[in-house]
Amino acid sequence: MKTKCPFCKKLSAVKQGYRKNKTGKKQKYQCLECGKWFIEDDGFKRMRHKPEDIVRAVSLHSDGMSLFKTKNHIWQHDGVKVTKRTISQWTKKYSNFLKSDN
Repeated sequence: MKTKCPFCKKLSAVKQGYRKNKTGKKQKYQCLECGKWFIEDDGFKRMRHKPEDIVRAVSLHSDGMSLFKTKNHIWQHDGVKVTKRTISQWTKKYSNFLKSDN
Protein backbone atom coordinates (compact mmCIF):
# COMPACT_ATOMS: atom_id res chain seq x y z
CA MET A 1 0.00 0.00 0.00
CA LYS A 2 1.39 3.39 -0.98
CA THR A 3 1.39 6.47 1.21
CA LYS A 4 1.19 10.16 0.33
CA CYS A 5 4.56 11.93 0.30
CA PRO A 6 4.61 15.14 2.43
CA PHE A 7 7.16 16.72 0.06
CA CYS A 8 5.77 16.19 -3.46
CA LYS A 9 2.20 15.31 -2.34
CA LYS A 10 2.01 12.28 -4.62
CA LEU A 11 0.73 8.86 -3.62
CA SER A 12 4.00 7.09 -4.33
CA ALA A 13 5.74 6.47 -1.00
CA VAL A 14 6.48 2.90 0.04
CA LYS A 15 7.66 1.32 3.29
CA GLN A 16 11.44 1.02 3.57
CA GLY A 17 12.42 -0.43 6.94
CA TYR A 18 12.39 1.06 10.42
CA ARG A 19 14.13 3.84 12.30
CA LYS A 20 15.11 2.94 15.84
CA ASN A 21 16.21 5.22 18.69
CA LYS A 22 15.58 5.58 22.43
CA THR A 23 11.96 6.67 21.90
CA GLY A 24 11.11 3.52 19.97
CA LYS A 25 10.78 2.06 16.50
CA LYS A 26 9.01 3.91 13.67
CA GLN A 27 8.20 2.96 10.08
CA LYS A 28 10.31 4.73 7.43
CA TYR A 29 8.97 5.57 3.96
CA GLN A 30 10.63 6.55 0.70
CA CYS A 31 8.91 8.42 -2.10
CA LEU A 32 9.39 6.78 -5.50
CA GLU A 33 8.84 10.12 -7.29
CA CYS A 34 11.15 12.55 -5.45
CA GLY A 35 13.31 9.97 -3.65
CA LYS A 36 12.99 11.61 -0.21
CA TRP A 37 12.74 9.66 3.04
CA PHE A 38 10.24 10.49 5.78
CA ILE A 39 8.43 9.19 8.84
CA GLU A 40 4.73 9.81 9.36
CA ASP A 41 4.08 12.44 12.02
CA ASP A 42 2.34 11.00 15.08
CA GLY A 43 2.05 14.32 16.92
CA PHE A 44 5.22 13.78 18.94
CA LYS A 45 7.67 14.81 16.24
CA ARG A 46 11.16 15.81 17.47
CA MET A 47 10.41 15.02 21.11
CA ARG A 48 13.27 13.67 23.24
CA HIS A 49 11.04 11.72 25.62
CA LYS A 50 8.75 8.81 24.95
CA PRO A 51 5.12 9.70 24.14
CA GLU A 52 3.97 7.62 27.14
CA ASP A 53 6.05 9.76 29.51
CA ILE A 54 4.75 12.99 27.96
CA VAL A 55 1.13 11.84 28.17
CA ARG A 56 1.56 10.76 31.78
CA ALA A 57 3.13 14.07 32.84
CA VAL A 58 0.48 16.13 31.04
CA SER A 59 -2.38 14.11 32.50
CA LEU A 60 -1.00 14.34 36.04
CA HIS A 61 -0.57 18.09 35.75
CA SER A 62 -3.97 18.56 34.08
CA ASP A 63 -5.63 16.56 36.86
CA GLY A 64 -4.49 19.17 39.38
CA MET A 65 -1.06 18.03 40.51
CA SER A 66 1.47 20.87 40.81
CA LEU A 67 4.46 21.06 38.47
CA PHE A 68 6.83 20.27 41.34
CA LYS A 69 4.83 17.22 42.43
CA THR A 70 4.44 16.06 38.82
CA LYS A 71 8.19 16.36 38.26
CA ASN A 72 8.95 14.34 41.41
CA HIS A 73 6.29 11.72 40.65
CA ILE A 74 7.63 11.14 37.13
CA TRP A 75 11.19 10.89 38.48
CA GLN A 76 10.36 8.51 41.36
CA HIS A 77 7.96 6.19 39.54
CA ASP A 78 9.25 6.20 35.95
CA GLY A 79 12.88 7.27 36.33
CA VAL A 80 12.40 10.14 33.86
CA LYS A 81 14.24 13.34 34.68
CA VAL A 82 12.36 16.35 33.33
CA THR A 83 12.11 19.99 34.40
CA LYS A 84 9.02 21.85 35.56
CA ARG A 85 9.32 24.17 32.56
CA THR A 86 9.28 21.21 30.17
CA ILE A 87 6.14 19.81 31.79
CA SER A 88 4.51 23.23 31.52
CA GLN A 89 5.40 23.45 27.82
CA TRP A 90 4.09 19.93 27.20
CA THR A 91 0.84 20.85 28.94
CA LYS A 92 0.39 23.90 26.72
CA LYS A 93 1.25 21.96 23.58
CA TYR A 94 -0.60 18.67 24.15
CA SER A 95 -3.50 19.33 26.54
CA ASN A 96 -5.96 20.16 23.72
CA PHE A 97 -4.63 17.27 21.62
CA LEU A 98 -5.13 14.79 24.47
CA LYS A 99 -8.59 16.10 25.43
CA SER A 100 -9.83 15.63 21.85
CA ASP A 101 -9.16 11.86 22.07
CA ASN A 102 -11.41 11.41 25.15
